[in-house]
Amino acid sequence: MVGVDEAGRGCIVGPMVVAGVALTSKAVPLLKAVGVKDSKRLSKSRREKLFPLIAENALAISLVKVSPEEIDTRNLNDLTYEAVLKVIRSLSYLSPGVITVDKVGREEVVVREIESMGASPRVEHNADVLYVEASAASIVAKVIRDEQVEAIRREYGDMGSGYPSDPKTRLWISSLSEAPPFLRRSWRTLQIIAPQLYVGKPLGD
Repeated sequence: MVGVDEAGRGCIVGPMVVAGVALTSKAVPLLKAVGVKDSKRLSKSRREKLFPLIAENALAISLVKVSPEEIDTRNLNDLTYEAVLKVIRSLSYLSPGVITVDKVGREEVVVREIESMGASPRVEHNADVLYVEASAASIVAKVIRDEQVEAIRREYGDMGSGYPSDPKTRLWISSLSEAPPFLRRSWRTLQIIAPQLYVGKPLGD
């Protein structure tokens, strides 16, 4: 089976990362026993400890990164679906029987793709909570994205979590004189706290 989830979709800093993890049915109870669950319910250190266990027990892992530049010029749902499809297609050689995706929006194009592969789609909201394979994907996506954000932090200083609801992130953004390449300039929050950096999306998106 394959689980797919993303990290950083709602962030104002850095890429969105979509991960896919292919597991055998024997690996699922093992990963559940060691504590694999939705990444949002785990500490950073716990996610980092579980990551190598997931990698060790996975048949394969696939990653797709969606850059802030892409997010600023395209519809976010469309970008998410395209990234999910890339992940699924890259793992299709394993002929998974079930593909579980943490659902965003309607995701009909993803369901059709999974069915065309002869697999059973399990495309549900909170799949990362309900199914170990999606939980594993959420951990992988989050750890990889955290590494990307940490690299930014080392160069540009502590900007908090990178989410627009974080006061530290908002304060850091408001202090910028120019937009760094990892900042999502189409986010409405930016229009409020740093309007000089805001660039709206093209019409139609």
